[in-house]
Amino acid sequence: MSDHDGLRALLQRYARAVDQRDIEALAELFHPDAEISGSSGKLSLDQWLETMRAPRAFPASMHLIGEPLITLEEGSDAASLDTYAVVYQLGDEGSGDLTLGIRYLDDAERTDGRWVFRRRTSETVWMR
Repeated sequence: MSDHDGLRALLQRYARAVDQRDIEALAELFHPDAEISGSSGKLSLDQWLETMRAPRAFPASMHLIGEPLITLEEGSDAASLDTYAVVYQLGDEGSGDLTLGIRYLDDAERTDGRWVFRRRTSETVWMR
């Protein structure tokens, strides 16, 4: 698998794990010292995983990940990714749904032969 394919697969594994609320799978996608920034501010990996374990306002979601813009120098173990996503969040029956346009800005690194997120910033571009 090429490095570009490995980085794309990392994004897709994230989408599947977050939509399935698979906390163990999510943890494996991040470096242990990762920093995650988003609507809850800047969090360590452990802090962010705790937010993912908490009850959700929208119990079901589906992430559709766009083609990432990847910056990677030949032979490097570090890469930057700029990725747009559309996230459908479904409320319980009788409550509303929410659709988000998200931009993920990621720094990834190769650790033990696999790509992981080292730093992630999630920006909401739009919502309806």
